[in-house]
Amino acid sequence: MMGMESPSPESSGGPDSPSPDAPAGPDSPSPDSPSPDSPHRPDVIVIGGGLVGGALALALAADGAAVAVVEAAPAAAPAQPSFDARTLALTDNARRIFAGLGVWDDIAAHAEAILDIHISERGGCGMTHLSCADVGGDALGYVVPSRAVGQALHRRLREHPAVEFHCPATAENLRQGRAEVTVSVSTAADGSTASAAAAAESTVTLAAPLLALADGGRSKLGAQTVGRAAATAYRQCAIVCVVETDRAHRGRAFERFTAEGPLALLPHSARRYAVVWSSELKNADARMALSDDDFVDALQAAFGDRAGNFSRPTARARYPLEHGAAARPAGRRVVSIGNAAHRVHPVAGQGFNLGLRDAVALAAVVAQARRENRDLGCDAVLAQYAELRRRETARVGAFTDGLIRVFGNRAPAMRLVRNLGLAGLEFCPPAKRFLLRRTMGAAAMTELAALAGAR
Repeated sequence: MMGMESPSPESSGGPDSPSPDAPAGPDSPSPDSPSPDSPHRPDVIVIGGGLVGGALALALAADGAAVAVVEAAPAAAPAQPSFDARTLALTDNARRIFAGLGVWDDIAAHAEAILDIHISERGGCGMTHLSCADVGGDALGYVVPSRAVGQALHRRLREHPAVEFHCPATAENLRQGRAEVTVSVSTAADGSTASAAAAAESTVTLAAPLLALADGGRSKLGAQTVGRAAATAYRQCAIVCVVETDRAHRGRAFERFTAEGPLALLPHSARRYAVVWSSELKNADARMALSDDDFVDALQAAFGDRAGNFSRPTARARYPLEHGAAARPAGRRVVSIGNAAHRVHPVAGQGFNLGLRDAVALAAVVAQARRENRDLGCDAVLAQYAELRRRETARVGAFTDGLIRVFGNRAPAMRLVRNLGLAGLEFCPPAKRFLLRRTMGAAAMTELAALAGAR
């Protein structure tokens, strides 16, 4: 269990708001892009150049595929979630993925290692402690500001010779044909596409055998094609900020279950924690309106003093919490990944890590298809990807939703069972290893390694 992360940021969209329909300003130039006179045909089109879409594009390009990425919000736009105030709890497997994509060195300077996690219930006697020693690693994971990951990915996307990066740009008029999918890419008059010549035109056409949707849970193109992830609201939102404390965290994260939902503290720097506080909607407005001193007092009352005395909170933001998955994430040359395909509660830090493994899995399936000279968007390739991700997506969704329901049950008997379970887990190393293996994504990475070995 990684400790709760901020709700997963991906492509353009912001707190409690839908994704913007229009680009928001200029971005840096990227590699040469197609002439608008005729369709340009990369191997794969990726809609959404945020954290998951950017990782997918780099993974595809690393294996030699030509990739076109379309991202609506430039790096400097307030609506760009890849550069907002949220923090990510990355598993060690995520670190390895980013290292393979050539971006971890840029991210590492901003990363804080999670060495152990303390899990408890407010007012209960049961607790458990998970350590990197339980799995023989250097760290259970890393806490990283999402903007550090976004900046590293965007920098690499602009530099990579196999990636044409359209940003800020919007994708419209998607057509799913028998042999390819086409889309019109419109770029802002003051924005930039691949070259000065292309930038002078407002629209270009892209055509490819496969299009991947990584544009978040409110994907308009997803609704028109494979269908959006069907989301059910938890009647909660996550309040996120960073606070100072009078104690060094020493790499310890906290997951504390309260009557309203989980409250997580993630090690942010020497004496700072990233806070992810699940709050019932009726209380969230009041907490957002509190003065800094009053907010710190409320946080201290909810969490206790195990992590020290809190002070000096940064600006707060709130994000809605939902869960659900698309019934058909792939079909007719279109596949959705990340939040476009599934939404999970941020408890245990699963959301972004799940989307990142989507990206790696799709890249592995496409790489195998390219080596075998198969049609990248054919039904068989899409079915292979869907089956590869089906079990883990269902497992993570059930696990995170189950945690919220189990710890949200206020019946005295259920409270006793929870505390006995936490206490029992503390004295059962095999159960700890199993739990950590699942939440760190080790099982899924084993499947992907097997796929790579079969190529």
